[in-house]
Amino acid sequence: MKINRKLGVWIGVILVIAVILAAGWYFLVRPSGSLSAGLTTVTAAWDALVNPAAADSSGDLNASGTVETTVLSIAPQLPGRVLEVDFQEGDVVKAGTVLVHLDDSTLKIQQTIADANLQNAKLSLQKLASPLVIANQQATIAQDKQAVDDAQQALDIQKYFTTNTDAIQNAQSNLFLAKDALNKAQTVYDKIKYNNFYDASAKAQALQTVYKVQQAYDNALAVYNLWTGVPNQEQVDLKTAALALANDRLVEDQTYLDALNGGTIPGNATGAGIAQLQQARINVQTAQANLDLLNDQIGEMTISAPVDGLVMTRSVDPGDIVNPSTELLSLARLNDLTITVYIPEDSYGKIKLGQTASVTVDAFPGETFTAAVTNISTQPEFLPRTTQTVSASQSTVYAIQLKLNDATGKIKSGMPADVTFILK
Repeated sequence: MKINRKLGVWIGVILVIAVILAAGWYFLVRPSGSLSAGLTTVTAAWDALVNPAAADSSGDLNASGTVETTVLSIAPQLPGRVLEVDFQEGDVVKAGTVLVHLDDSTLKIQQTIADANLQNAKLSLQKLASPLVIANQQATIAQDKQAVDDAQQALDIQKYFTTNTDAIQNAQSNLFLAKDALNKAQTVYDKIKYNNFYDASAKAQALQTVYKVQQAYDNALAVYNLWTGVPNQEQVDLKTAALALANDRLVEDQTYLDALNGGTIPGNATGAGIAQLQQARINVQTAQANLDLLNDQIGEMTISAPVDGLVMTRSVDPGDIVNPSTELLSLARLNDLTITVYIPEDSYGKIKLGQTASVTVDAFPGETFTAAVTNISTQPEFLPRTTQTVSASQSTVYAIQLKLNDATGKIKSGMPADVTFILK
């Protein structure tokens, strides 16, 4: 549109010069005629120039313009060598019509390798989640549950064991004997510890005796505390830790079993089995993504028309090496035809958005098409004027854009067209 407007301005300038030269000849060279007649001729010529759209006696507003359309530049997404070109300039193509084939042989080899990698990754994942593995994991969970029960029972016994008089007396006696044995062993060791008469072997044996007797005393004390209802805190802590460990192992193994059955792996999941399964899933996802990428790339090597259109230019031949920025062809949209005309300022308020107009083209005489106003410029276009006899409302024009409705597909981009607005 910018090129057409510039061309119109230059044509206007040339016509202005021609009118001025004609007026000069009329007044200075032509031997007869009056000044008023000359002014009338100049005014008529100027009015013809500055009135690109004019209302006739019936009240219709006539204007002219050129049919235009959106032109798409078709270029490949990937570089490659052109194998086939299935169109010529001037062809009318439908959306989805294949236009250009690029060489995809290398990509297809890579596709075969990627598909094999995917199958291997899936096979590895299937092995990790085989029925046998799942059955073994179910058995492990059963053992985990039993371990939890045992640990809970041991802790409960440690904390809440009921008292028994005979057992308490027996435990008390054993504790007394263990304490006496410990004292005796400690006394013996203390006597020989710093006595040089005893060699190192004798001292070590005495110390070992003290250690063994100490263990016996600790056990006797634990049994006594158990029966008397006084828990040994160390034993309580150990059994509490054992219960927590059993529960953690049950949760971990259950999470692993759920994952083996296709469940989601939590982000905080731990365990060697979980880690191995997670890696196997990642391998499958990566292999699938690589294959999908190659499939997309192979698809991009066949270039199709994105819309119904008319091939305006062709810039490619078989054997050409093209890059992603290389234009292969330009395609004019057939269903997006517009025309821009210019109306004088005194008719500006008579045109509304959505207003229909009739359109005729020289290529199809006697046929009338319709168009609707889609845009009314808010900025005027000023035509040059050098005489005060021409109305300002006729020397200022506004651009009006219309969308053409042509179900027959006859009208083509670049055709001159006449537009008639019916003014009410």
